Amino acid sequence: MRKAAVLLASALALGLGTGFAVATTEAAGGEGPPPPSSEPVHAVASRVVPASTPVVAHERRGSSVSTLAVPRLHLRSRIYAAAELDRGPAWWRVTGRPGGGDTVAIAGHRTTHTHPFYFLDRLRRGDRVYVRYEQATHAYRVTDTRVVPSSDLHIADAVGHERLLLSACTPRGSAAFRLVVEARLASAS
Repeated sequence: MRKAAVLLASALALGLGTGFAVATTEAAGGEGPPPPSSEPVHAVASRVVPASTPVVAHERRGSSVSTLAVPRLHLRSRIYAAAELDRGPAWWRVTGRPGGGDTVAIAGHRTTHTHPFYFLDRLRRGDRVYVRYEQATHAYRVTDTRVVPSSDLHIADAVGHERLLLSACTPRGSAAFRLVVEARLASAS
């Protein structure tokens, strides 16, 4: 299995280096990948497409769709993979996931695409935020709201406990800064 992973990584690196990328059936507009199985995977990709075609990264950690609910904002949405931010709230690529005891970060647009975080600035200390992930609902309470420069890449660093960050560009219509809402884990069920 390890040999196959190394071979796949090499093939992807070579393909990307020559202007091609691998797309799954789902990203190519097909039926989508087969359901998870304990059987070994023998097929690697369904087709090769030019690198200019967007390749969608999909979360494979859980078997169910993750959701975000923010009662004060009347927001209930699916959480997408980072590459699908234009579809709605999306996981940050390198942060943890609920229940892991680490920083969990979700980004969303305020004025473009589906603009799920348009009213993110209305969240207040004590407001609840719910994230459903891998069959469990994680309840968070807002503890802080701040604005940071868009160049601040350390806002999602580990802090020694689980926390949720919701982030969006601010002011509306500008990408100069990030509005960051921080929430602490209150409970999980």
